[in-house]
Amino acid sequence: MSQPTSTRKTKIRRAARCAAVALATTVTGSAAMAQDALSLRLNWTMKGEFTPFVVAASKGFFAEQDLDVTVKEGSGATLALQSVATGQDDFAYVPSVQVIQAINGGMPIQAIATVSKVDSMGMVARPGVTLATPADLQGKKVEIAASSTFNNIWDAFAAKNEIDKDAVEVVAVNPGARFGLLLSGQVDVLADIFITNELPVLEAKAGESLDHIAVGDFGFPIIGYTLVARSEMIESQPEVVRRFLDAAKEGFEFVSANPADAAEIAVAAYPEQLMPEATIGQVEALNAFLAEGSPSALFVGSDEGWQATLETLKDTGVIDAFEAPGSYYTNAFVTND
Repeated sequence: MSQPTSTRKTKIRRAARCAAVALATTVTGSAAMAQDALSLRLNWTMKGEFTPFVVAASKGFFAEQDLDVTVKEGSGATLALQSVATGQDDFAYVPSVQVIQAINGGMPIQAIATVSKVDSMGMVARPGVTLATPADLQGKKVEIAASSTFNNIWDAFAAKNEIDKDAVEVVAVNPGARFGLLLSGQVDVLADIFITNELPVLEAKAGESLDHIAVGDFGFPIIGYTLVARSEMIESQPEVVRRFLDAAKEGFEFVSANPADAAEIAVAAYPEQLMPEATIGQVEALNAFLAEGSPSALFVGSDEGWQATLETLKDTGVIDAFEAPGSYYTNAFVTND
């Protein structure tokens, strides 16, 4: 028996309303589950010391925080910071020196994590050359790039460590030729390397351990890498910033606990840029530097550490003046375990 027309219309209207509610629920649910699309700009091309971010992306740590993070290679700290300040990227991973210079210049950014409490800036000697203290630079041919941070502090470093500069032959070479000149014996020391980057690569090429020293061990302790965000994002999206740091922190913790596995993940993700032996060396060097300095808590900075860095940079002429440490960094978004 057929149903009255009015009854059929009523059922159709109810079905339509139910379908509309179901569709709305689906759309709303999808929106709630949508990941925040973010970008992290590195200060240079991919290298082993950036492995924690590769791990965070590859193992889904960012995704677990409802974040879709694109890790982008860079071409210098200053350009990375400019990209964040102008909103082209959301975060940058750069050394404290450039962060301080940028903020002093009015750039609207702040360090949201103090990653390396001690900078890995250092020097390395060619095979067969002793380099145990700064005094060993005397009588050597030493490469110092004109554009390097170390070039800015060379005079002060020499004075503090009582180096006779007249006894050191300083040369500047093409950046692309530095490794070859060192390993071929045409220069004795590269004085503007980073122990977490160039040293493992050079040792892999040389096939042996090389004498090296860290600048921070000889009177110039400064903070190393930081994570940076623009001021507007810090103010308007604090929970996004917090979730990003939680995921990045998990990446660093994984690398600390599983260096070999982490290096393997990085090499698999970037096979053309990363060589296995150098990458595991860079990861191990990164872990060693992350264990130095204070506070010991990952990503947490201190007024004392930033103040010491600011004073060192001012005393050596890298900066002319500085504000209170809180103008440069914050711990507000670091989750304490």
